Amino acid sequence: MFEFSTDLDVKSTPAQTFDHVARGFFEHHGLWDPTVISMRKTSDGPVGVGTTGIEERRFGRSRQKAAFKVTEFEPDRRFAWESTSGPAHQQADLTIEERPGGARVHVHVRLTPASLGTRLFMPLMRSMLDKNLRAHTEGIRKALDADAEGSMPREASPST
Repeated sequence: MFEFSTDLDVKSTPAQTFDHVARGFFEHHGLWDPTVISMRKTSDGPVGVGTTGIEERRFGRSRQKAAFKVTEFEPDRRFAWESTSGPAHQQADLTIEERPGGARVHVHVRLTPASLGTRLFMPLMRSMLDKNLRAHTEGIRKALDADAEGSMPREASPST
């Protein structure tokens, strides 16, 4: 198993932060996660608990697809999702708190290999996973700060 946690102080308010990372998940995730190639929503209606989708991402030299579902959706406070297929079971949770000048976002990610082969490679993958998640969370911070300043490029999303 691999776990990663960090706190991000951002300029956006809790409401702006939640709108970006949760309500705009399919449109914005590719802006702040450098490994995402595409994301596609597979359920109807707005994003909320039970929303499903499929993502394709780069991992090293390979491409991987995984289905996922939204597991928590508490406006302006908490958003979480987990994979339902793929080489590893991923759980991601973002908790948002108000702070002077913006919000603090606590990001927690847990990856559990789905197969023996993936478990055997986990020690070798740890540094790559850590590097990817640090880039991912820095991307969240930059996108939220740009959004708060009104300069986020909304048309840059890889969503399909």
